[in-house]
Amino acid sequence: MKISKEISIALVAIVAIIIVYFGMMFLKNVRLKSANHLYYITMSDVNGLSPQSDVLANGVGIGLVKSLDFNPTTQMVTIAVDLNSNIQLPKGTTATLSKDMLGAPKVKIILGEQNQGFLSEGDTILGSPMTDLMATVTSVMPSVNALMLKLDTILTTINTLTSDPALINSLHNLEYLSNDLKHTSNRLNAILGKDVPQLMTKVNAVGSNLEQTTAKLTEVDFTEVNTLLQNASATVGELQTFTNQLNNPNSTMGKLMKDPIVFNHLDTVLVSANRLLEDLKANPKRYVRFSLIGK
Repeated sequence: MKISKEISIALVAIVAIIIVYFGMMFLKNVRLKSANHLYYITMSDVNGLSPQSDVLANGVGIGLVKSLDFNPTTQMVTIAVDLNSNIQLPKGTTATLSKDMLGAPKVKIILGEQNQGFLSEGDTILGSPMTDLMATVTSVMPSVNALMLKLDTILTTINTLTSDPALINSLHNLEYLSNDLKHTSNRLNAILGKDVPQLMTKVNAVGSNLEQTTAKLTEVDFTEVNTLLQNASATVGELQTFTNQLNNPNSTMGKLMKDPIVFNHLDTVLVSANRLLEDLKANPKRYVRFSLIGK
């Protein structure tokens, strides 16, 4: 029977995979037999770690996992590891787990300081379980969901505000206000550049005039000014005396101004004089006689 080309290739591939698998297992057994330093690591979770898994230090393989023992009382897992004969673990060394690209867990040794001495064979190393990324993401998902709800509320509020006509009108008003401020600023700059220098020139001129006036005032003879002020004060005193006489009912001017009897007599005299003048105009012959011949 003739075997097809595809079947031949598949068989060769299967045989190659089987050879690689058993070769790896053989190499692990060789490494395991050559290791003769046994240490123990305690962890609460080994994330699917199995015997024959690699033990790494600074990324380099230094041994293999020999066995795993779960204690139901303490709920802790004790990992027995065989390390190469040339490996010495400083005190303070710890262990954790890591995974390769295919997801297979490995033991990762974190070496301590060498100045503290070294562990003896059979000592127990404190281990810490590997942080599962998916578990971490799952633990923070409630916080992320709450944050997303808040963000959704904020975005909804922002959309409501941006779609509000009042906000658009306010933005337009701000634009108008900005234009007005710009126009005012331009006018102010023009004033400061043109009118203010002219105003300062006028102020300087006024200051010069005041300085000249002050200089002239220093030349004035204040003796003449004092004499003038004294004469003015005397005149004011005489006016005050005249005013007092007018207000005094016993003085002649006061009687003329305030006594009704004197006023009435004067009024009667004036009325009589007025009548006399009218009669004189009407009957002049009664008062004046003319003779052409003479007496």
